[in-house]
Amino acid sequence: MQTLSSILKFAAATLYRKYEALRLKHLIARGLIIGKNVYINRNVIFDASFPYLIEIRDNCRISTGVRFMAHDATTSHRIGVTRVAKVRILEGTFIGEYAIILPGVTIGPNALIAAGAVVNRDIGEDMCAAGNPARPYGKFSELLERYSKKITEETIFDMQDVDNSEVTIEEIRKLCDVHGNIYLRGKPDFDPRNTEWLSRVINMDLAALEQQHRNALEKLSRMRASLSRDLSETDKAEKGGTQP
Repeated sequence: MQTLSSILKFAAATLYRKYEALRLKHLIARGLIIGKNVYINRNVIFDASFPYLIEIRDNCRISTGVRFMAHDATTSHRIGVTRVAKVRILEGTFIGEYAIILPGVTIGPNALIAAGAVVNRDIGEDMCAAGNPARPYGKFSELLERYSKKITEETIFDMQDVDNSEVTIEEIRKLCDVHGNIYLRGKPDFDPRNTEWLSRVINMDLAALEQQHRNALEKLSRMRASLSRDLSETDKAEKGGTQP
């Protein structure tokens, strides 16, 4: 039976989600541009003075606490002017938690901004960037390929099994001790009952999201199969080379 505390927490979380949805709707009415299937997590702050200068294109993911700034008042008290410029987040870009995106910046497409980064310059297509100020450190596609090569049957689990406690906290701790990293698949959850996740997807095309998720899993499967074949061929070659 639910306690009063848990009921109040659920009610507070529901009200806050509704507040955030209304706030976002108001910003969009004032010119904020958001494309299809854009995931916006909690406490994301858009420049309330100039929302019409911010654009987030299709299939982007914006993590908790990200701040988008379209104006810079640094010089206003000295020379009487405030700098104002567009912010553009192009298709397929991921912005990590509590990153700060400053005026005049274009990011992407298909770029990665690490958590806590302060972005004061353009970050190009397929680039990863981190730091303050943010600097590119590699390609997003190569990072994904490296992760894919590390994933094995022993390190990948279904998110639903973790949520349902079929994989316990203690098991996760032990697996992290053994492997360093483990990987959870099954996100996003397209179950209509998952209102927490679905409520944060703007201009949702559910069929397209499902297809993207299937494509990603199929790509991972192909990469793992290719890696397995390469390792097998290398092993055969090494064994052949050691025969008398």
